Amino acid sequence: MKRKYLITVLRVLAPVLAIVLSVLISSIVILAIGKSPLQVFYTIFQFSFSRLDSVAIILYNATPLIFSGLAVSLGFRMGLFNIGVEGQYLMGAFFAALAGFSLKGLPAVIHLPLVILCGALGGMLWSFIPIYLKVKRGVHEVISTIMLNYISFSLIHYLIADVFMDRSQKLLEGLGSMLARTPKLPPSALMPKLHGFLGLFGIELPRHVYLNWFFPLGLLLAGLTYYLLMYTPFGFELRAVGQNQEAARTAGIKPERVYMVGFLLSGAVAGLVGLSDLLGYFGYMDLDFPRNYGFDGIAVALIGQNNPFGIIVSAMLFGFLRRGAEGIQTLLGVPMDTIVILQAVMILSIVVITKVMNDYIKRLEKKEDVRVCSSQSSSLQA
Repeated sequence: MKRKYLITVLRVLAPVLAIVLSVLISSIVILAIGKSPLQVFYTIFQFSFSRLDSVAIILYNATPLIFSGLAVSLGFRMGLFNIGVEGQYLMGAFFAALAGFSLKGLPAVIHLPLVILCGALGGMLWSFIPIYLKVKRGVHEVISTIMLNYISFSLIHYLIADVFMDRSQKLLEGLGSMLARTPKLPPSALMPKLHGFLGLFGIELPRHVYLNWFFPLGLLLAGLTYYLLMYTPFGFELRAVGQNQEAARTAGIKPERVYMVGFLLSGAVAGLVGLSDLLGYFGYMDLDFPRNYGFDGIAVALIGQNNPFGIIVSAMLFGFLRRGAEGIQTLLGVPMDTIVILQAVMILSIVVITKVMNDYIKRLEKKEDVRVCSSQSSSLQA
């Protein structure tokens, strides 16, 4: 029983300890550039939490990472590594943009849900290729998804800069050149901001804040994912396959079917990753569309221990780091390259320490299971 309590305490303390140690390691980097760690960390917190609009920006930064972390965690839960979330969310964003500027004359109540569904469909279709190769041909999903990431980058570039480029852009005579981007989406396809809703509670956000309804949608999706995993037969099958494929097969579960459905579900969630930026900020897709949400989602899922609610907290941590980085760059003159290194060190420290702690907890859990089985066996023999 004492070991059970120890495991519970370690599971709660693991991310906290990881953050504390990552702060210590980051302090070494800060000292190396001649800055005071206390001043830098104070500035990060003061810049991030001193104003309401800054908190809203943290939530906006966290929104795509919630979707990304959930998509990656679904793969981890069934023992697969979906590193292709990066390519899947770009394809999802392009499908959503295509539906947004192609379909005209629809009311917002139909157009916007249709655009979101097209985003999910794009991610799902791009995830079908690696899982089909995995189930039917035994191709490892890490290899195929990495290669598909490269293909998606190049394909998106070709589609945006050539096939669907908006050539009707108006330019000042003799100045500038056309942007390589898709046509702008009509207002009926854009996601409204949360300003009006928050205004009902007396919370007024400035116009430069782009927090939108994708944030509560991400929270809702996290809740639904938790319910799916913990309270549905498919969630049980998915977790069983992730724990031990052969044992699950012996129990009558078909791992191939679980892999196929679970990976497509992961791809559909991945297709929603870029929609907050597309439908809530840019209003079009260009060659500079935000990248690396898929890779950041791996760290988000690991820190959140693949728990949907842990992923929400983890995504907010990343959003806070991104916002804090803007503060120390603006107020302390810390070079952008150093900030990128600082963020990478913190993320790497958190991921590595969390992994080590989780492995230790798993070893304790196995020992506890063996002890319980031995105790029950002795009782039966007696």
